[in-house]
Amino acid sequence: MIEEKDFILREVLRLTLLLKQLISKITGLDSGNVSIGIEETEQSLKSKFDLSIKEISEMSNDDLLKIVQGMNETHVEKLIELVFELIKKIRASNENINLEQSELIKKNILMINLLDENSKTFSMERMSIKNVLQRWL
Repeated sequence: MIEEKDFILREVLRLTLLLKQLISKITGLDSGNVSIGIEETEQSLKSKFDLSIKEISEMSNDDLLKIVQGMNETHVEKLIELVFELIKKIRASNENINLEQSELIKKNILMINLLDENSKTFSMERMSIKNVLQRWL
């Protein structure tokens, strides 16, 4: 039983680290490489979480909530940060990115609201992200 808990904890930490690396990668992109960064992020998310940014923007709110409710809270937190950083890069880019910004913004707010309702921890960062996203709608 202890080995099983250790394995689960290591897996959670490994996936959290992956999300942090993706956030850093997106944050460090210059405005001319956004589509390449998004493509690489999509591949990583799809292989590790069976979810992509494009799928997030296209799925119904109920489907997204079902998926997110099954995720570790830390992973949802990092996914929110990742989507936020992607939206910022898309807005700053001159590239034609095949993602619906307004839907991504709405879905990110939905994930934030879910965490706000279910988390025992108040997050100033989540509140700040939500305020920025609401201004962009």
